[in-house]
Amino acid sequence: MRHVVDQCIAAGLVQPEVHVAVDGTLVRANASIHSLKPITPAPVESLDAYLARLEEEDRSFSDGGDEDDSSPSDPHPPDPGPNLSSPGSPSASSGRPPKKPGDFRGERFSNRTHRSITDPDARLDRKSSGQEAHLRYLIHHTVDTRSSVILRTQAKIITGTAEREAALEALLDIRREHPSLRIQSVSGDGGYADTETLDRLLKMDVVPLIPVRSLQKEALPGWRRAVRDPEKARQRWSKIKAVLVRNKVRRLNGQTHYRAKRTRRVVIERLFAEGKAQHGLSRARSRGLEAMQEQAILTAVVQNLKRLSRYVRKRPQTGSSVCLKPAYERFTRGVAAFLTVLFVMTSHLVGRRWSIQWT
Repeated sequence: MRHVVDQCIAAGLVQPEVHVAVDGTLVRANASIHSLKPITPAPVESLDAYLARLEEEDRSFSDGGDEDDSSPSDPHPPDPGPNLSSPGSPSASSGRPPKKPGDFRGERFSNRTHRSITDPDARLDRKSSGQEAHLRYLIHHTVDTRSSVILRTQAKIITGTAEREAALEALLDIRREHPSLRIQSVSGDGGYADTETLDRLLKMDVVPLIPVRSLQKEALPGWRRAVRDPEKARQRWSKIKAVLVRNKVRRLNGQTHYRAKRTRRVVIERLFAEGKAQHGLSRARSRGLEAMQEQAILTAVVQNLKRLSRYVRKRPQTGSSVCLKPAYERFTRGVAAFLTVLFVMTSHLVGRRWSIQWT
């Protein structure tokens, strides 16, 4: 991935001054929802209790080893419990048939209580409130809005802050791996409008083109009484700092030359659609976070190579590359240029002759 991006920079496809866009998309994991099992935490036991339990098990095993194995079993076996299909069972009294294997009606699943035994790294998530939940991964892209080159891609486990963390990590990685690039601005949706994230972007000398909740300037909070408690003073200063950061982001987003940069953010949605429709990014091909990361990187490399080859083919040829063209192509271009000059000179002479006759 890094070498392909370096080739795009060397070819001139990616300029040194870049304006990037960040966003994430959900990818279906290669695991079924039927693989979800409840999480059973290990019991917390002290060392003394563990040693005492082992000693008790050893004593019971040594006492039972001397008995004859041919002794008759318990003549009164335990009651297996009520038959769900019997007339007196609860399901029969309610009129509902017994549940079939894989029937989850009436059960609740959560990432805190269940985990997939097929792919433990996948998490339950839904795209909107009206859709069903599936096991998914988060794929996060950092894209140059001018050339549509993917500068960084990451596969993440879905959490509430995964997108914001991935965006900050990507900017630091781009600065480290590509020192020639200078990131001027970052465009994103409202999910990145966290005060801490905006503050970190401003400290990195990056303009956050992220829509804040309201475009109106906020007034600084004030208090009638001073406080002596350092913790309360710190909380007050954090509130003032958050208002200052949001007001600064509003002022930057209102500038005219940044509005056009913000509208270019839609290129990242086209890249997601291209990766899912043409390169199989709609679903994970393997299992695990590392395999998902490899698939995301390979897909991004293919998309970057497509744009690089298209740019090189359409780029104007200069220098020694002109000599590599066929002779007949250079001849036709020379003839076309000669005819163009001849036509312009003839039109000029004819127009001058008519002007003399008219006078």
